[in-house]
Amino acid sequence: MRDIGLSAGRLRLVRERPRDGAAVEAMNEAAFGPDRHHKTVYRLREDVAPIKELCFVAIDPKGRMVASIRNWPILINERWPAVLLGPLAIAPELRGLGYGKALMWHSMAQSRMLGHSRIILVGDPEYYNQFGFRRDLALNIQLPGWVEERRFLALELVAGAMIGVHGMIGKPLPKGTAGRRKKR
Repeated sequence: MRDIGLSAGRLRLVRERPRDGAAVEAMNEAAFGPDRHHKTVYRLREDVAPIKELCFVAIDPKGRMVASIRNWPILINERWPAVLLGPLAIAPELRGLGYGKALMWHSMAQSRMLGHSRIILVGDPEYYNQFGFRRDLALNIQLPGWVEERRFLALELVAGAMIGVHGMIGKPLPKGTAGRRKKR
């Protein structure tokens, strides 16, 4: 658990707990609407468990969950593992208070500590550029569906982690199939 002081009081960042699931889903629906499941990134999440160690909620001083972030495993070109960040959701009435930034920095630090080297996301560059996400790092990778190109971003947690990385983003290989790639 991490305790962060913000102007609104003390904010606790904790790993998402099983009891948070319904509240996280409700917050995501409020933030992104019911049609969110039709987006390309949601198809990459179908039947894939999020990375438990990289799913966090922000708890306000009154004990309310006010923001959440989830991260998912992906595989680029069946070769390079990466983290797919999102969704990041903040209670609508609390946007702009720094809760999202706190979750972003915490999630990125935890990703780095767990040995991940790259993070991919689809989001507003006007917001995510401040964390180091860049469009140019995602130019050689593709999503299996439509995405607004300017919003398709990548971050290197390890310098040079996107060098030479190219191809289609897909779901991670099922356990026990690592190293068994399709012949080309």
